[in-house]
Amino acid sequence: MSNQKLLTALKAAFTGYEKNNSAQLLELLSDDFTFEMSDSVPYGGRYVGRSEFVDFWKAVAKEGSYFRYDAHEIIDAGDSIIVPVKTDALSIRGIRMQNEHLFLFKVKDGRPVFARLYADTARGRDVISGHEPRRYPKPNLSDQASPSTGEPARGP
Repeated sequence: MSNQKLLTALKAAFTGYEKNNSAQLLELLSDDFTFEMSDSVPYGGRYVGRSEFVDFWKAVAKEGSYFRYDAHEIIDAGDSIIVPVKTDALSIRGIRMQNEHLFLFKVKDGRPVFARLYADTARGRDVISGHEPRRYPKPNLSDQASPSTGEPARGP
C-alpha cells in the first residue's frame, strides 16, 4: 500500500515552522496508535490512542510560547518513515531552544501505528527548568588520554 497520504500529512505537520499543521496526520492515526518519548523529560512516556497523543502535545505546549519543526527530509522506507527535523521553540520563560529531533514512524496499510520521538532531552530539561540550553565546545581529541594508563583513548 502507498504511503502517499501519510507523507503529505507528515510534510504538513513537520515543515515550515510556523506553518506546521497536524490535522491531516491526526486523521490518519490508527485507533491503537502508540507514541513514545523518553521519560527523562516531564511530559515523556508512552501514549496510546489519538487522544493521549493530542494530550502529549498539550503538555509540551504548556511549557512553550511556541514549538515548531522544519523537516530536513521525509524518508519513506515502506513500513517505516523517518523524519529528521530542526526545532525552534520559545519557553514560557523566554528561553529559546533550537536543536535536532528525529521522528520514527511505523506504518501499516498507509497509517501510522507507532511513533517514537528521539530528542535532545538534556536541552529540553534545561529549558523547562528555566536555564539556557547548555552547549559544550568540541574537545581537542588529540589531547585525550586514558586516566588510568596515560595511553591515548582507543575507539572501536
